[in-house]
Amino acid sequence: MKDLIRSIILWILILTLTVFLSLFILILSIFRAQNWIHNIATLWGTIIAFLSGTEIEVVGKEKIYKDGPVVILSNHQSMFDIIIFYSILNIQFRWMAKSSLFKIPVGGWAMSAAGYIPVERDDPKKAKKSLFSAAQKIKNGASVILFPEGTRGKEDGKMLPFKKGGFVLAKLAGVTIQPVTIWGANKAIPKQKGKWIQRFYKTLVQVHIHDPIPPSEVKEMKQEELSNRIRETLETPMSKMKLRQEVEDSIGVYVN
Repeated sequence: MKDLIRSIILWILILTLTVFLSLFILILSIFRAQNWIHNIATLWGTIIAFLSGTEIEVVGKEKIYKDGPVVILSNHQSMFDIIIFYSILNIQFRWMAKSSLFKIPVGGWAMSAAGYIPVERDDPKKAKKSLFSAAQKIKNGASVILFPEGTRGKEDGKMLPFKKGGFVLAKLAGVTIQPVTIWGANKAIPKQKGKWIQRFYKTLVQVHIHDPIPPSEVKEMKQEELSNRIRETLETPMSKMKLRQEVEDSIGVYVN
């Protein structure tokens, strides 16, 4: 019951914050100020991360690539992943997300105004077109974050098989790739089918930012080889991260 009450209060605060910041986005969208709109989204995510009470621990933050556009590839555990990236990255980036999310009132409209890229999953021709659109944006200087799994992974945190789209995009764009491993986000906002409100839980979320892969290496690798390398890189720290979280949970560091 305690976590339910806390989640209700948190959702009220989130909705209030979203509506308030959307007023600024409305004004900025007139001037097509996408970078400023993204900055507001970053503020939104940072505030929510703080209010959630979840500790976000980052390893390798100094490795974040800042010398040009980059394709960030990450495993996908939870809705909380989005909040994590807003709160830890101090670079301009754009999301690639399924087109249905752009139809959500306020949030979807804000995504469009920020220049985020819709992906038509059910239409191969439109999906291909969205990849070319994303590649062009990257070549023009925009960094992109996407989840190769295409959706949230397994409930135990393990990854699903990768889709091809992210690696096609990486090859098309011809820019640096940065793998990022997330662990614990599935505990912060787990999958909650049948619940009338998605509950937040206090926990430890660990983020491991890996060394960037330069364009020269990306170019030399075949698509399947690149996919295998990214999966291996993302999986490498997971066992250690899982053990750390289990220890923290067992001694009751995070109490809802």
